Amino acid sequence: MDAYFFENRDFFANRIQELEVLSKSSRTVDSSATSAEVPDTAVCVRIRPLTEEEIGWDHIQGVLRDVHGAANIYEPRRMINGKPDLNRTSFTLDHVYGPSKNTKDIYDDRVQELVKWVGGGGMSMLLAYGQTGSGKTFTVSGMEKLVVEKLMEGKLFGKWDVHMCIFEVAGSNLFDLLNERNAISILEDPFGAMQLVGVLEKNPATSEEFLSIIDTAKELRSTESTTKNDRSSRSHAICRIRVINKESPNTPEGCFLLVDLAGSEASADTQHHSRERMAETREINKSLTTLKDCIRARALWSIGRGDANQKHVHIPFRTSKLTQVLKSAFDVNNVQTCKTLVIACINPSILDVAHSKNTLRYAEMLKVPVPKVKPRPFDERIPTTWENCHVQDWISKNSGKPRINPLLLAPRENGLHFCRLQEDEFVGRALLTPGVKPEQAKLLYYKLWALHIDSRAMMNGSRASTEPKAAESVPKKIKKSKLVKPGMFFRLSEKDVKDGVEVVMAMGVDTTSKDEHNGEVKWVCSVVRHAADGSGAYELFVAKQMVIEGKRLSDEIKLDYDIHTRYYLLKGS
Repeated sequence: MDAYFFENRDFFANRIQELEVLSKSSRTVDSSATSAEVPDTAVCVRIRPLTEEEIGWDHIQGVLRDVHGAANIYEPRRMINGKPDLNRTSFTLDHVYGPSKNTKDIYDDRVQELVKWVGGGGMSMLLAYGQTGSGKTFTVSGMEKLVVEKLMEGKLFGKWDVHMCIFEVAGSNLFDLLNERNAISILEDPFGAMQLVGVLEKNPATSEEFLSIIDTAKELRSTESTTKNDRSSRSHAICRIRVINKESPNTPEGCFLLVDLAGSEASADTQHHSRERMAETREINKSLTTLKDCIRARALWSIGRGDANQKHVHIPFRTSKLTQVLKSAFDVNNVQTCKTLVIACINPSILDVAHSKNTLRYAEMLKVPVPKVKPRPFDERIPTTWENCHVQDWISKNSGKPRINPLLLAPRENGLHFCRLQEDEFVGRALLTPGVKPEQAKLLYYKLWALHIDSRAMMNGSRASTEPKAAESVPKKIKKSKLVKPGMFFRLSEKDVKDGVEVVMAMGVDTTSKDEHNGEVKWVCSVVRHAADGSGAYELFVAKQMVIEGKRLSDEIKLDYDIHTRYYLLKGS
């Protein structure tokens, strides 16, 4: 087709001009599109200019932006009789930026709102997608510099700490571009968020330091020579910028992900690739397909979430490392709304219009609504829904004797930040209360985490299971007795402590006595005391027993038996 184009170049150039004139006169402006609210997910097109090399080769522009804001693709073809002709395909997305528009124009129109969203504790993501050599890296690098300049101006409300890391995803491997390409890994934390293990974060104080970091990362990125580009990116480069409000620790940290996706290639461009380049291309195409599937699956979940008969919607983020890193952007349990901008970068040469058409088709599939997941209402079973007042109330009711001062343990933290306290910091704060021992503080810490883990399992189950059930629907006797099982350990409340016994193990239901007024079940419990060696372990005395009402056994603790010392140890210690 390339040779056929050059034989009929003048015809194609003149025919494109004629069709553009007809397009201007036949179409009308859609005013509703210009007046609509900016969506949470926007898909824009950037058509780069022809390069000097392409102009020297006598290429013509086959992708144009018309006056009505659509992207017109003119694809040359040969009719059955051998005469040349053109097919025109139009794509109307949120915005089309022609060759005359620069990176600053796109930033002013679309990206600066994402920066403000991050400054308010939100999440933003910019994805640059397109054929290799279409200007993705150029666009993302320019955006990174403009975003950094805005963040470092100091005009965002409050005082902020800005942290940056830049890494690349190459197949199933992740490499730190700010630390000599050291390998890093990704793990899911107990809150469902993906954490980068081993990544080096920088905290520059000036814009100049930031820009130097960006240039360093750019030099370390993996590139190879391909048919279309002498320095084609063979990996996905991700710049993550975290913004932390130092004045309000309960404000969620803002996060901006700027993603320069690896260049896609048509099959005709890979016929001269080596086996290694072909393997890279397969991994790139696989990750891009998975990214599309994840974004669309979240949209399907959003559309059907009000339908009780809707089947489970699977979001396949574990299929590729890229989507694992970006999981927060389409996680249905993430209450932090993510605003997303997709920039489809287009090579305008008429010899690449087939690939440009595929790029725009891919971009169209990403134009889906992002569900606005409302924060969960307060639920005493889910610590991450607690406000500071709920946290302090929980500490007062569950810390045992002596009562840990909630103002010292959690002066400002909400439930999410309270759960994220490290064990040593949690215990250290608890010990500020006079008379509190380390094992008491650890018991409270483990109880909090047992509650959090149970709440995660509950939230990952059916939607109905997260709704509190009415107390009247469960018989009082059954509800209370089901909480206790033989072999479980419980910490007694202050008023139930007798002869210094603070911990007991349930042995079985007491059949010799029964409260005649409400039928309350009572339990025979064995005494558990601190070990005499002062190690913080516990010793069980089966022969020493107490009878305790089932409703009093509500503060469960986890103890594991150590066969070597014959003591019971706090689970996890």
